[in-house]
Amino acid sequence: MKTKLYYAISVFILLIFIAATQIQGPVKKYTPPAPDYKPLQEQVVAYLARQPGTYGLYFIDLNSGREFGYNALTPFHAASTFKLAMNLYLYREVSRGNLDIEEKLTFLNRHREGGTGILQNNSPGEAYSIAQLAGYSIIYSDNVATNILLDRLDKNNVKDFMRSLGGQVVDDERNITCPYDLALYMHEILTFSRQPEGKLLLNNLFRTELKDRIPAPLPREIKVANKIGTWPPTNSYHDVAYIAHPRRPYILVITSKDTPGYGATLPVIHHISEMVYEYQNRAAQNQ
Repeated sequence: MKTKLYYAISVFILLIFIAATQIQGPVKKYTPPAPDYKPLQEQVVAYLARQPGTYGLYFIDLNSGREFGYNALTPFHAASTFKLAMNLYLYREVSRGNLDIEEKLTFLNRHREGGTGILQNNSPGEAYSIAQLAGYSIIYSDNVATNILLDRLDKNNVKDFMRSLGGQVVDDERNITCPYDLALYMHEILTFSRQPEGKLLLNNLFRTELKDRIPAPLPREIKVANKIGTWPPTNSYHDVAYIAHPRRPYILVITSKDTPGYGATLPVIHHISEMVYEYQNRAAQNQ
């Protein structure tokens, strides 16, 4: 008799528990609050405002979507950061079947240009695939490769594409940009990297040989996809970077103009890069 009573009570308790669970619904997974980036923004602004010259910055935390900028819409000479949007346009055209990545293009005299790159040491008359030229334009920031590609793509098409993405500082006659736009293009590349063509572009950015700016002070195990830009006439030194932090990946753009020079600008970029990385580390630990 006692056994039957205990059994009945146990069943009754179980039924009450089940009913209570159904009323409350499934247990929700705890989602930690997004980090507060106001302290970081204040530190960055205070530091950059003290530096000689003019700096711009844009930051996006890719987990939360939180973002902030400093001189975010101020125009800067884009220099080789233009190659970021150009390559995004190129690989988008390949993905849509409008461009054959194995098509060969010929190096002509009008494509000659000094500065960065390896093709300036080669002779005109040689032909290269679009895939080769695109890789050179990112990995070596090759100016000759960029000129050859622009003959095929048409610079006006690239500028129209930049506007279609939401670019705010785009000029048909001048090579200018702003921190917000550069962050936008990098964000578009990350979204596009879910497709094979976008992955090719992102891999080229990871492989670029020019890692002296945002990536330089970071731990060696942290992968960074970036594109620099340099324009000596205005002492402009830029970097656009996707930092693949294992727990809090982010985009960081730093631009500059009218600085005392490369030697004075590099420590500023390194300090900001370290500051942001350490803030992301602390945010990851608090998750």
